[in-house]
Amino acid sequence: MVTTLLDPKLDYIFKNIFGVKKYEHLLISFLNALLKGNPLIKKLVLTNTEFPKIFKDDKACRLDVRATSNDDTEIDIEIQIKNTGEIPERACHYIANMVPGTIGANQSYKAARVIGIWILGENVINGPDAISEADMTFQPTAHVPYRIMADTMRIIFVEREKFNAKDADAQDLLTAWLSFLKDPLLLDEVFFKIKEVKDAMDRLKYISSDKEVRANADLRLRTLNDRNSEITVATEKGITIGKKESATRMLKKNISLNDIFEFTGLSVEEIKSLKK
Repeated sequence: MVTTLLDPKLDYIFKNIFGVKKYEHLLISFLNALLKGNPLIKKLVLTNTEFPKIFKDDKACRLDVRATSNDDTEIDIEIQIKNTGEIPERACHYIANMVPGTIGANQSYKAARVIGIWILGENVINGPDAISEADMTFQPTAHVPYRIMADTMRIIFVEREKFNAKDADAQDLLTAWLSFLKDPLLLDEVFFKIKEVKDAMDRLKYISSDKEVRANADLRLRTLNDRNSEITVATEKGITIGKKESATRMLKKNISLNDIFEFTGLSVEEIKSLKK
């Protein structure tokens, strides 16, 4: 009997639900709810259905979900629990790397259609909307507003923290999916009338009762937490080094300890130690 459900926001669990060939209909439903017919996906082929190793030392581990739709649009779904500070840049890099693989020998760049979807555990984009779409645009002028440069490359950010089911359309399929991803335990019973959502919940319950899946999920989460801690420590170390370098330069200019303290935030003892 399942006592607790695994978290679908974890990439390993998300892929176990939406990235399995047997459950392609769940991914199709989610994508159509999100993309709202642009494009309308009738069929898709999962690009990678194998689960890679998730050991802690596997630095190259990728647990994204990739698929090609019936109109040859390449779709990449990334799950990011923490805001690491460079997600927009990473999103641009990922989608740029997807383009070459979508163009055949006798095709032009206009044939490339790629969509990068980022499901985020923490807010990244300024603004109140839970879903944001990034497009390449021409610079607006006094006479012409901004114009889309190309609509064949799209990046969609889904920020779960901003999503509030109470403020959303209860009849909307996207509301059902975002509610499921945010907290399946709080999913409104009305959404179980939707076959795909019920299937997703049944799948989540099933894998949550699998001891091996739970162990792998725990290992994956600890690996991600360790990496995020490494990034945080490295960032804080870099900030501290920068403060000390600034304080050292200020000491050489005979700036007072109080002024250096106010400027850098270093303690007086830390500043005095730099004189040695």
